[in-house]
Amino acid sequence: MNAAQSSTGAKFRALHESGCFVLPNPWDVGTAVYLHQLGFEALATTSAGFAFSRGKPDGRVLRFLERIRRRT
Repeated sequence: MNAAQSSTGAKFRALHESGCFVLPNPWDVGTAVYLHQLGFEALATTSAGFAFSRGKPDGRVLRFLERIRRRT
């Protein structure tokens, strides 16, 4: 882990110290920029949202759903 990753990790851990915080999950760059400008200090990522916005399946989601289907 390099210094930048370590610093980012420390900042993210610090967000947890106050208890709960909102972690929005934008599905496109425009929304991510907008949420950052609104003051959100951290954003989640969504491979499924990106894939679905392009009309494509998300492999990780499909594999997860398949595992669930097999268990039920």
